[in-house]
Amino acid sequence: MAYLKDVINIFGPYKGPLLIKSCEKLVANNSSPYWNMTLQDVTGSINAKKWSIEGFDEELLIPGQVVEFSGTIIKYKNAPQFKVDSVAPVDPSTINYSDFYLACPESEEDIQKDVKGMLNEIEDEDLRTLVREVLNDNQKRYLTYPAAISIHHAYRGGIVYHSLSIAKCALALCERYPQLNKSYLIAGALLHDIGKIREMDGVLASSYTLEGNLLGHISIGAEIVMKKGEEIGTPSDKLTILTHMILSHHGEPEYGSAVVPQTQEALILHYLDDIDAKLNILDNAMKNVEVGEFSSKLTYLNGKAFLKTK
Repeated sequence: MAYLKDVINIFGPYKGPLLIKSCEKLVANNSSPYWNMTLQDVTGSINAKKWSIEGFDEELLIPGQVVEFSGTIIKYKNAPQFKVDSVAPVDPSTINYSDFYLACPESEEDIQKDVKGMLNEIEDEDLRTLVREVLNDNQKRYLTYPAAISIHHAYRGGIVYHSLSIAKCALALCERYPQLNKSYLIAGALLHDIGKIREMDGVLASSYTLEGNLLGHISIGAEIVMKKGEEIGTPSDKLTILTHMILSHHGEPEYGSAVVPQTQEALILHYLDDIDAKLNILDNAMKNVEVGEFSSKLTYLNGKAFLKTK
C-alpha cells in the first residue's frame, strides 16, 4: 500500500485503504450535505471531504473502520486535503491495523524504561508509592491511550509520551531552580492526564465517553489519585497538594481547571503542559510545510499561521 507520507505532498490522484479517525455529516453553504473526515495511516493523517453522499456511505464511513478511498489530494489553505470521489469496503481479513494506527515516536519498551526512570526521580517515598500504584492499576490504558482526540499527541501512547516529555522538562527546571520540589513536579507530570484513560473511548479515541463528556479528565484524574491515595494511606497533606496540581493544570477555569495553581509546582506543571501541547500542534502543522513558508492558520493557536524556520 502507498503510505500517506509518500503521497501527501504530491497533490494528485490517490487510491488506497485509510482508517477513519473521525467522520461527520455537515451542510455546505449551498445547503448540500457532505462528509467531513480525518483519515490516517501509520505515517500521518489528512482532512478529507466527500461532497456527494451515497446511500451506502452510512455503513462504511464509521470511525475506526478501514475503507478504500479514491479521489484527489489537493492543496487547500496551504495544507493538503483529500477530495474523495468514492469509497469501497475492505476485506477485514486483509487488514493489518499496525499500518493504520499512529503511534508515539518511541517504542513501548523504551517508554516503560523512561517511566521507571522517572519514578526513581521521585525522592519522596509516599509520592513515589502513590504514583507507582496508580500507574500499575491503569498500565495498559496509560501506555496506549492518546492524549487527545485531535488537538495534541493524538496517537497511540500519547498520554504517556506527553507526560514523560513534561517530566523531562521538569527535571531540567529543577536543576536551574532548586527551590522547586522535584517529587511533586515529577509526580504531577506523570499523573496530570491520568483521567484521560476514562475520558476517551479507546486507543483510536474517536469520541468521548459519557463520563468524559460530563466530568472531564481533570476531575476524573483527581478522583483516581485521591481514591488510590486514601486506599494506601498517603499522608493527607501530600495527597491534597498533588491532587491540587491535577485540578489546576489547565491554569484557569475557562480552560477546564477546577482551581488556579497555588503552588510553585502547580504553576510550572501548567506552563509545561501548555508548552508541550502547543509545540506538538506546531510540529504536526509544520510537517508538510517547506522552510520559509507559513503553516495553515491554527485554531488552537489564536488562528495564526506560523513561519517554518528549520
